[in-house]
Amino acid sequence: MLERAARWVGGALAVIAAIAMGVYFTAVGLDEADKIASAIGAFIGLAGLVLAIYGTVRARRLERVPQQPSAAQRAGGAVHNEIHGGTLQGPVIQGRDFGQVTLGFPPPSAPPSDSPDTSAQG
Repeated sequence: MLERAARWVGGALAVIAAIAMGVYFTAVGLDEADKIASAIGAFIGLAGLVLAIYGTVRARRLERVPQQPSAAQRAGGAVHNEIHGGTLQGPVIQGRDFGQVTLGFPPPSAPPSDSPDTSAQG
């Protein structure tokens, strides 16, 4: 609920700021508005650069922090999967650490022949 309210307040503030800037820029004239908008854009760009650097540094620091093992890892890799009820059509695969999995029917193989190969004789 609080997050939703914060979004509404943030959106309302953005709309109010845009309207206020439009009114102010109209009042001061196009030339002065262009100069002010350029300065504002430069500061916003600089703030974006600072936030990008901060985010990159923070992400790299978090990569170095050892993660807590999951419940399956603490249990020695044991996994217990269950399916209850319903009608299942097709394969159901449950487990952990799968390698290459292929679903479907295997390709048809040629039936074994009982007679010797006569195509090589001429």
